[in-house]
Amino acid sequence: MAGREGASPIEPRDRSGASPAPMPTEPELPAPLSLIYLDVDDEITSAAARIRAAGADDVALVLPYGSRLATSRINFRLLARESAFRGKRLEIIAADASARALSEAAGLPTHASVAAFESRRSSETTGGEDGGGNEAGAGTEAGAATPAGGIRGAAGAARAVALSAASAASAATARVRGAGAGDEEETQTRMLAVPRRRAARVPVVGPPRPPVRRGLAIGVGLAVIVAIIAGGFAALEFLPSATITLHPRSAPLGPLELTVEAREDVTAPDAAAMTVPARRFTFPLEASQTFTATGTHVDEAKATGTVTFSNFDTGRGVLIPKGSVVQTDDKVEFETLAELTLPRAQIDFFPPFPVRPSSADVGVQAVEPGTAGNVGNNTITDIKGGGRNLRVTNAQPTTGGAHEELPEVSAQDVEAAQTALTAALVAELDQQVTAGEGVPPGFALFTSTKAVGDPAYTVDPKTLVGQQVEQFDLGATAEGSALGVDPSPIQALAEARLATEVAAGWKLQPGSVVSTLGTPAVLGTSISYPVSASATQVRTVDQAGLLAAIRGLGLPEARSTLDDFGDVAIEVWPDWVTRIPTRADRVDLILGDPQPSAAP
Repeated sequence: MAGREGASPIEPRDRSGASPAPMPTEPELPAPLSLIYLDVDDEITSAAARIRAAGADDVALVLPYGSRLATSRINFRLLARESAFRGKRLEIIAADASARALSEAAGLPTHASVAAFESRRSSETTGGEDGGGNEAGAGTEAGAATPAGGIRGAAGAARAVALSAASAASAATARVRGAGAGDEEETQTRMLAVPRRRAARVPVVGPPRPPVRRGLAIGVGLAVIVAIIAGGFAALEFLPSATITLHPRSAPLGPLELTVEAREDVTAPDAAAMTVPARRFTFPLEASQTFTATGTHVDEAKATGTVTFSNFDTGRGVLIPKGSVVQTDDKVEFETLAELTLPRAQIDFFPPFPVRPSSADVGVQAVEPGTAGNVGNNTITDIKGGGRNLRVTNAQPTTGGAHEELPEVSAQDVEAAQTALTAALVAELDQQVTAGEGVPPGFALFTSTKAVGDPAYTVDPKTLVGQQVEQFDLGATAEGSALGVDPSPIQALAEARLATEVAAGWKLQPGSVVSTLGTPAVLGTSISYPVSASATQVRTVDQAGLLAAIRGLGLPEARSTLDDFGDVAIEVWPDWVTRIPTRADRVDLILGDPQPSAAP
């Protein structure tokens, strides 16, 4: 087979077209093989990567119809050079005749199908004896998919000529490039000279090969040299690629200890003043109770009656003024209700000459009210300050004295009722503040800021005083209120304050701000929040600007330029590339996760 060690690129033939009988060779075992199937869209970079990853030294690429790899012979030459550099033996399997022609022109063994490849590989190992005792020669590789032996011979001859021209082109390229490009061409030469297992020769069946003219061979060689040189320059421009992964530097920021005040007179969060709005929420309140009257109303009456005064003084009459006091033996006093005059007493002229007193009745009233003035008849017998000749008595008992105690609403009762209703309104406000009825989500109410407005009573409390009832009803309504704060804007205020602390050339990492709220304190009508805020700042990276700055730089210089922005890793393809490609579409700059570093 062409290009193998010990095999001639063009087999000798006699004039009849038959090849001389080959020398017998020892059978060989199949070498390890990596059979790689490519997709239509696979490019040379993908194919080269899969060749590098192949575990076996023998690699066969299977190309589908329309493969993008089969659009240029340079692709096959580059793959051949990569395989040679890796110490691998590469063969191409393509059903497309144009793809096989390009592969053969690049000096790569080519097969029309996997079956033809496996048959040829088996014949290399076993000697490939046919029924007539002939060996399967290397010239049948491309012809395995064609029925005519002449076509097989022609394909083998074309491949041999292409390989010879490629070897000459490689040497010419080395002379043209000189010592500076010697390493690259040496790699290409290694690719073309990779040792391969020796295959037994078989006679080529078909018409004899037409003679090759010397001038045509020289022209073909020069064309190949020019194509290789042009392909090399094109490869240097279009082939190299670089993938740069940059992990921007990051550093902690803070913590900052802040104080945010919530006030009713603030309408929007203010980052400069560190204030947020506080809102007073109102709640309708209502309470009513039945109260017991603890006052007492006393209803008393004085007893009245009639007493009879008698004057036993025969010498003169007696004037009894109004208000004169008479009493019982128990000292129950009565006073006269009218003035009374008694004439002197008369002496009866008939023996035994008794004295006839002058007598008269007058109404009396008990001095003290109550039932004590109700005395029996003939019990009022004493005249306070009366003379010896003056007598008094009551023929009938006194009546009308009374003492009755009734419940009554006192002023203290009304005041206590108002205090109780105020406490009930406050309790009702506490319940509504705890329930948060009508309060938007996110707001926190502070019970220490609650307040109850002036109550309105169901009746005027003053009208209740003096009512003689055992119980009375009283109700009240009022409006309660409490301060509420939505602390969510505090996070934005802390982030805004942290942003002022970021170093030049850095920025806050999105989502890294952490603010911790302490216990709020109520200061009159405002709420004070202690806040501890921290975040992470990261190096600002202008991807487009950095790409423009490093394109065309050597790898060390590019790393030095990017090192100030973070940890950088540069991967180039092929491995021998030492500079960042100048074409923008061949360089990718990927931003990875930020990595911690010292604070700026």
